[in-house]
Amino acid sequence: MDNPKHCEECEEVEAKAQRFNSNTLTLEAAGEGWATLHNFMNDNGFLYYFPAFIRLCIESDMENGFLDSFFFAVTHQGVKNTRLNACTYEQKKLVHDFMVWYRNTYPDLIEQWLVEDDVDQAIKLWDV
Repeated sequence: MDNPKHCEECEEVEAKAQRFNSNTLTLEAAGEGWATLHNFMNDNGFLYYFPAFIRLCIESDMENGFLDSFFFAVTHQGVKNTRLNACTYEQKKLVHDFMVWYRNTYPDLIEQWLVEDDVDQAIKLWDV
């Protein structure tokens, strides 16, 4: 985070981020909705946890999931998405390829989470 002392909520999120790493972050710890961990992170923090976010998408099911949060994070503000612009060409390609693989591997889950349009938008946005 750029300013973990900004407020109590930011301090709590920073403390949570410090308790986990990209191998140990859980769906519960990642949060949901506006309280999703990545909403409070700067680009460096987001990229550090990016492998965990991909893993959480794969671990998602109908009861517990991360799909809506993930696809919001990678499409927010379109071409002005700071996460997209913080990535190298190789990183963008990896993200794009993951999203294509995910769409082809989990179409039913994507449909059930109502993120079809988000997935398509993300794939187009991250295409290099």
